[in-house]
Amino acid sequence: MQERPKPNSRRQVPFVVNKLGKQIISGKYDSGETLPIEPELAAILGVGRNALREAVKVLAGKGLISTAPRSGTKVRPREDWNMLDPDVLAWYTACEINSPKFILDLTEMRRIIEPEAAELAAMRAERTDVAEIMSAYEAMEKSIKDDDAEAYMEADIAFHDAILMATHNAVLSNLRNAITAFLKVNFTVTALHPSAASDNLERHRKIAWAIAAGDSKKARNITLELLDQNRSIIEGQIKNQPEIELDSP
Repeated sequence: MQERPKPNSRRQVPFVVNKLGKQIISGKYDSGETLPIEPELAAILGVGRNALREAVKVLAGKGLISTAPRSGTKVRPREDWNMLDPDVLAWYTACEINSPKFILDLTEMRRIIEPEAAELAAMRAERTDVAEIMSAYEAMEKSIKDDDAEAYMEADIAFHDAILMATHNAVLSNLRNAITAFLKVNFTVTALHPSAASDNLERHRKIAWAIAAGDSKKARNITLELLDQNRSIIEGQIKNQPEIELDSP
C-alpha cells in the first residue's frame, strides 16, 4: 500500500497527481464521470484541499479532467488525453492497465517514427552520437550474455534514445520520454517470448553499423524489419497468453 504523505507536505500534490491519474486511466472513473466533490475526494485521498486543487490543475493540463463552475470536475474523453505526456505514458506502462489495442497502437506509432529517425541519424550522426549508439548496443549484447533482463531493457532504451538524439532534430529528440515509455510497455509483452532478445540483437547490430557507415537506406529498412518482427511477436503473445488479454480501461 502506498504511504500517504503527511498533511501540508510538499509531497501531497505529486501524490495526488499520481494516485488520481492512475485511477482515471485504469477506469475507476469513466470518461464523462464527475469526480467526488472536493471535501469528499480530499478525505478519500487523505490530503489537504489545497493540495487537491493544485493536483487537479496538473491533471487538467494533461487533458485527463476538466473543471467548470456548477458542473464539478469531470473526466475528459480518452481522445483528449495527452498521450505524449511522460506521466500519462508512465501510468499506461503499468502492465495491469494495458490493453492489447494500446500495445499495438504503440507499435504502430514506433513504426511511423523510428525508421525515419534511423534514416536521419545515418545522415547526421556525429562521432559522439555513433559512440553512444555502439555503447548501448554493446550493453545489450552483454546483458544477454549475463541473462540480465533489466539491464537489457535499459540498454535497449538507451540504444533507441541515442538514435533519436543522433537525428539532431529537436522535435524528435523531445520524443525520447515517449519512446522510453513505449519500450517499457513493449517489453512487458516481448519479454515473454523466449528468443525475442536474441532475435532482435542482430538487427540492432545492423542498425548501429548502418548509422555508423552513413547508410541511411539500410538503417531505415532494418529498423522497419525490427519493428515488423516486434509486432509479430506481440500479436503472437497476445493470442497465446490469456493474461495479456486485458480489457481496455
